[in-house]
Amino acid sequence: IFSTMTALAHRLGALNLSQGFPDFPAPQALLEALSQATLAGHNQYPPGDGILGLREQLALQFQQRDQIQLDPVTQITITPGATIAIFCAIQACINAGDEVIIFDPSYDSYGPSVELAGGKAVHIPLQAPDFKVNWQQVKDLINDKTRMIVVNTPHNPTGTIWDKQDWLELIELIQDK
Repeated sequence: IFSTMTALAHRLGALNLSQGFPDFPAPQALLEALSQATLAGHNQYPPGDGILGLREQLALQFQQRDQIQLDPVTQITITPGATIAIFCAIQACINAGDEVIIFDPSYDSYGPSVELAGGKAVHIPLQAPDFKVNWQQVKDLINDKTRMIVVNTPHNPTGTIWDKQDWLELIELIQDK
């Protein structure tokens, strides 16, 4: 899908948001920091759960900004991208026979990640032009096998952003589950 979307964006002169294709150069300060780190020998694989100093700084940021206390050793993991983080979360939470609600159109790794865990992806179409969630349809599809609802906002690929009412609808649906 990525090669198809890249070719389409190129043909139409559109900005390709399907992957990491920035239309601007990297900041000079970043290039210099990368060069310095490489010259200093920081060019090996990091620990599997991420560099502890980075995890500690993230824990501190969550504490200061959001008043959320996280243990950087047991509650923060650094991944090499969102797709792997999503895959790991699905693999950790979904077992054979579990169902996962996915809003379509959706990022193409959600369904296969669910299936690899032995789960079943339950697709709910979002309707153009606003691509809002039909909460009654979600309510009708939630059952004893539902273990996860994949939420991303801004939605990938439509860009729709959930408003406060969407979050309240979700909370109402899952608070007793």
